[in-house]
Amino acid sequence: MELKQYDALLVAGEGKDSYKVNHRHKAFLPIQGKCVISYVIEALQKAQSVRSITIIGPKKEILEHMETDGINSDRPKPIHVLEQKRNLYENVWHGFLSTLPEEWPEQELENSPYRDKAVLVVPCDSPLITPHEIDYFVQSSDLENYDQVLGMTPEESLRTFYPEPGKPGIQMAYLHLKEQRYRINNLHLVKPIRIGNRHHIQQMYHYRYQRNFKNVILFGWEIIGKDKKGRYRFYIGLLLGLFFSWLNIQFLVRFFRSWVPKRGLEDCISNIMDTRFMGLESPFPGAALDIDNARDYEAIKLRFKEWQDTLNQLADLHPLPVTRRDPAQWPVTASSRKSSSGIGLPQVDAGTT
Repeated sequence: MELKQYDALLVAGEGKDSYKVNHRHKAFLPIQGKCVISYVIEALQKAQSVRSITIIGPKKEILEHMETDGINSDRPKPIHVLEQKRNLYENVWHGFLSTLPEEWPEQELENSPYRDKAVLVVPCDSPLITPHEIDYFVQSSDLENYDQVLGMTPEESLRTFYPEPGKPGIQMAYLHLKEQRYRINNLHLVKPIRIGNRHHIQQMYHYRYQRNFKNVILFGWEIIGKDKKGRYRFYIGLLLGLFFSWLNIQFLVRFFRSWVPKRGLEDCISNIMDTRFMGLESPFPGAALDIDNARDYEAIKLRFKEWQDTLNQLADLHPLPVTRRDPAQWPVTASSRKSSSGIGLPQVDAGTT
């Protein structure tokens, strides 16, 4: 089976909104003799859906850690390292432009042959991500009908990694939707030129930590208020679902999550971002197991091999979908332009810049 392939952007910036763990950049934390980002690079190297890898972050430190961890920048696929910009949005845009085969004036990109070019955006702080998880996400994504696909992991896929008696674990914060509780897993397959309101991305990133109630309120005030239809019911349902989840009052969680249908929330965010945006459910939890704090880091360190084995066993349970090559990989003509109405989910927890 011939798989769709895309250039991958591995975002590892260290801007003012980045969150450090033990006073260190999360990408460079050590786990069993390698730094966190090296595990992500190795997964991308093995993923059949990835054509090339571009890393955006502190270039000198990244190159030093790659050399120490024995990562070849030429094989099995090319790796390019770019110096970071000021924030997440600039890093992704800078990385995307570097993947174009020729220079093109930015003000003319909307009418260029590359307006439908898609890239895979991957966080640097998910050391348990697997090649099969990456391939499953890419091959399941529908870029004929959407301009950005955001990965979401259902709660049942993450329960295995919760704390147990005598064993540390990771307790997740979720989006409580009518259909399911989801964790944003930070995998994005996106056509950057097709996102009309790209400038909102940095605002979303600034308020990304779902565990901080103040940040959730500010996120809604900044973002949901930009929806022309004023669908504050979705925002209030999300907010109160999260609040009562923290208080462990489950009947109120169930009540307020009924206010937030997935399709309605997707449509709201799609209008705000001026794009066609969707959330794709993935059964694989590796990308969602990111390092948010020192407690999560210690849990992953202690149970790393055990959790790696658990994740590797999932490949047989969820084989890759049968797909055909996606037109979004090729330059297109003006006649192929699609409308910008659609659906999507917010980037509430975007990892590192």
